[in-house]
Amino acid sequence: MATSALAWDGFDADSADLVEVIPDRVPSKGETVDVHNYDKDTTETCLVESVTRNARTVELVVRAPAGAVHTLVMEGR
Repeated sequence: MATSALAWDGFDADSADLVEVIPDRVPSKGETVDVHNYDKDTTETCLVESVTRNARTVELVVRAPAGAVHTLVMEGR
C-alpha cells in the first residue's frame, strides 16, 4: 500500500512498532481508522474504542477485525 501524505504518525505501545493512522486527524470513539504498521508492512481497518489526549500525545485504543486490541501512541494534536 502506498503511504499517504495525510497520515498521522505514532507507535504501538505493546510492540513499539511504528504505525500511521489514516485519516490525519483525531478520530472519535466508534469511528474506524486505517492503521498501517511499518514494521509488519500491514494495514488494518480498526474500530476506535477510546481516545485520550495527553500533554504531548494522543492515545488511541483500537480493535482490529480479528479482535486484538492495540493502544496507539500518536503525535499530539
